[in-house]
Amino acid sequence: MTDISAYAIVALTALGWIYVMTKTGEWLMSIFLKQWTNRRKESRQQKAINELYDAYNLEELKDGSTLKIATRSGLKIFMFRDK
Repeated sequence: MTDISAYAIVALTALGWIYVMTKTGEWLMSIFLKQWTNRRKESRQQKAINELYDAYNLEELKDGSTLKIATRSGLKIFMFRDK
């Protein structure tokens, strides 16, 4: 009888350890994926700025000059380069 109870204790301990390690892995993966998503959002914003830079040839904007862009919805974007 003691052999069976010892095996049961070992088996339940192993199952508990596996459960805890699985939940720890899920938690770590969720943290990793949240950070990756935030970095991806930043890169999306940077891609939009790069497209705006290319579309309006902002590299040709001289010191002290300005650029105004108006969208269809009435949004106005005003850019200037410092002297």
